[in-house]
Amino acid sequence: MKKKKPFKLGLVAALATAAIASPVVAANATTPTVPGISIASSVFNSPDPAASYAALSASEQNEFNEAESPAATTLLSQSTAGLPAGTTPSAALAAAFTGTFSVSSQWGEQAIAGNTLYTWWQATEVTVSAGTVTKVRVYNYGYETDTPGWSKNTITTSKYNAGWEGRGVVDAQFVLGVGGWDIQHTDNCGQIRVNADGNHYSTSTSCDLN
Repeated sequence: MKKKKPFKLGLVAALATAAIASPVVAANATTPTVPGISIASSVFNSPDPAASYAALSASEQNEFNEAESPAATTLLSQSTAGLPAGTTPSAALAAAFTGTFSVSSQWGEQAIAGNTLYTWWQATEVTVSAGTVTKVRVYNYGYETDTPGWSKNTITTSKYNAGWEGRGVVDAQFVLGVGGWDIQHTDNCGQIRVNADGNHYSTSTSCDLN
């Protein structure tokens, strides 16, 4: 998995380089009341954000850092589509599956303070003939920010057909900073692997298709 580059503000440099937690299921992307968010809004909307940050008190800088520092990746939602009507997963598994099967997933990055910094999502679909994947498609992908100071940079997709499963990845890159004050860049992948049985699948934040 690609690692996030260290946060450049000294107060949280060690925290920002901590390992990202394994994805866990959550209901949705939420933004609790976090004092650091209003502080960050004031800093990033000022004529000189770097100077505004430097002028904050130590406690205000700490709240800012906790609201802006990536801490844990969360699987926000997941759904499947394409199993023929009236076909149970066990029946699809028992036979040589033919048809299409897709999985959609959304991930989010939470800050130390608990607010959501940004989200990214994608769907991977496999076309299967007699139990063999013949086509892999990555679609309905995108990304969005949820906390002041973070902006979208680039987003790309990649795919791989292993025959017995199809693999799709979205790589969403975000930037923290404004007006030349470049604080942090992150790479965030979301991978879906869909089995040719029309039943099994897995998700991860790995960028590696192998």
